[in-house]
Amino acid sequence: MVIYIGYDSTQHEAYAVCKASIERFNKSHTIRPLVLSELKAEGIYKRPFQNESTEFAFTRFLVPHLSMYQGYALFCDSDFLWKCDPQELLEYTHDSKSVYCVQHPTFLCPSIKMNNKVNLSYPRKYWSSLMLFDNGRCSKLTQEYVNHAPAGALHEMEWADSIGSLPAEYNAMVNYYQFPHPKAVHFTDGGPWHDIHDNLGYSNEWKKIYEKLLKESILS
Repeated sequence: MVIYIGYDSTQHEAYAVCKASIERFNKSHTIRPLVLSELKAEGIYKRPFQNESTEFAFTRFLVPHLSMYQGYALFCDSDFLWKCDPQELLEYTHDSKSVYCVQHPTFLCPSIKMNNKVNLSYPRKYWSSLMLFDNGRCSKLTQEYVNHAPAGALHEMEWADSIGSLPAEYNAMVNYYQFPHPKAVHFTDGGPWHDIHDNLGYSNEWKKIYEKLLKESILS
């Protein structure tokens, strides 16, 4: 399975732990970071800065283009902690949709989130934090469209002909859901790398992986 993880140069630890949490269950996946500086250098990403809270706010929509519109590819934010093999998500693709995601209900989200960034509310909020693309059905997500489409059109998935649903256990946002056995935990309002510990169980699991990476000299 090809998995793209959002990458922010100020939150390298989050990416590294997210990747390692997946590899606990399956090391055969092809995992790629969406590095903004590299996409700009290659002339792929050209959007001007729009006060987005992370460097991968819009690069995520390039996944079908980067996949040459072939097969399936998964995107997740870097603030995910996987507690299963993401390969499981392919079990929910029987109904042939453009993209699959957890269709979160409308939340009263906080106006300020991590690093004192403004947290805007909009329809389909958080849906794009985990997306399983059927790349061949996402032909509208051209490089040109991703670089010029309004932010709302991208995050509200106006480009999708159809949207499939994934169980919320795969995007169990801390402080929003209480699952006894979540499949993937999402520190959407900030996590241990921000010194935010809203759920000690999840935070301790995150820190255990992080400390293992440090011990193995994978992180510096």
